Amino acid sequence: MSGPVQRPDGAPDPVVLAAQVIQANRDDVIARLVATTEAEIAQLEHDEPLHRLLEASITENIVTALHVIINRIDPQTVDAPASAVSYARRLAQRDVPLSALLRAYRLGHAQSLDLVLGEAVRLGLPDPAGTVIALVSLTSAYLDRVCDQIGRVYEEERERWVGSRGVLRQYWVNQLLDNPRVDLRQAEAALDYRLSGSHLAVEGWLHGTTATTDPAAVFDRLTSLLYTVLHAQGRPLLVHTDEADARIWLTVSPGCPVDPDTVAAGLADAALPVRVALGIVRPGLDGFRRSTRAAARAKALALSAGAGTPKVVAFGRVAPVALLVDEPRELADFVFDTLGDLAVDDRRRALLRETLRVFLATNRSYAATADQLMVHRNTVHYRVQRAVDHYHLDLDANAFDLHFALNVCRWHGAKVLRRKR
Repeated sequence: MSGPVQRPDGAPDPVVLAAQVIQANRDDVIARLVATTEAEIAQLEHDEPLHRLLEASITENIVTALHVIINRIDPQTVDAPASAVSYARRLAQRDVPLSALLRAYRLGHAQSLDLVLGEAVRLGLPDPAGTVIALVSLTSAYLDRVCDQIGRVYEEERERWVGSRGVLRQYWVNQLLDNPRVDLRQAEAALDYRLSGSHLAVEGWLHGTTATTDPAAVFDRLTSLLYTVLHAQGRPLLVHTDEADARIWLTVSPGCPVDPDTVAAGLADAALPVRVALGIVRPGLDGFRRSTRAAARAKALALSAGAGTPKVVAFGRVAPVALLVDEPRELADFVFDTLGDLAVDDRRRALLRETLRVFLATNRSYAATADQLMVHRNTVHYRVQRAVDHYHLDLDANAFDLHFALNVCRWHGAKVLRRKR
């Protein structure tokens, strides 16, 4: 049961006062803690979906811990937040060591405690020693309780995941990707996949699913669909990287066209709740590796671009932009130097940027641009003229840089755009 916010003598509880100040600045505290965790613990620097889960885990832990402190709840009666449990399971599936996760909790505890204690001093609360002791006692008890539960969840999930056939496949795929002396015959036998042909790697991840979705069934259907659409040969290779993501390799003809639009049409017909990133077709073990890297780059770009990205992205279509994903600051400078204030992140300018991007991609065809954007031709004409006149752009002298900068905006979004003042 929660305790009183006031002491028996009627004075405000100093522990509660200190925590309430943190509560008022909770969003900033959480943002700093997320950034510190990813900066300090390299194993927890994730792709976008797992980053969101880390953020949710930290958010729910902070909210729960503050609730415990402010209401003086017994920490032994509190359960680990749902997002924290989900995050622990996902790390177990991705073979991130439990020590990294527990270190994150210790780091979060230390940073949060510093903030709370700092507020206790700043507020000039009476009995600072007693306040410190109470805060340390409450937060340490909460940390012990949650870490004990999280540790058990991780170990149970790891045991289940390791016991599945997918882990053996993941092991041999990692050998193929990372070990220069891998035994090809042994790997082929373990994976039932031949490395002598030309390969296309595919990344798939669940999108917009419900609790009733069976990920294994979805990825099996996706593999079958890709096999048919791409006219693959031999047996495909499917490896689940976690419960929401999978990698697929197909043996295809050397000149196999990798058309994202055809694959997207197949996904729509099959009503599959997945997004897909397609690599490049390359031969042999080196091709297996290069296609895998290309598919990973395309996926990272699709995640960076956000909700408006096509359901299927092919590396071959976005290679120039995908290869620059590791240089966000330099890209942002290039974008602003090229587009000026058109590179400010707001809805109106986004419409102008996208219209101008499609206009340049269609060889300056107002009709083709209108068809792609599903707007009237006069609307296209107005937007293009507005972008050129208002932001002082020269389509004749600077067409290549403009088109490239607009593509960077299309795929990297807020990472390269400037905030509206």
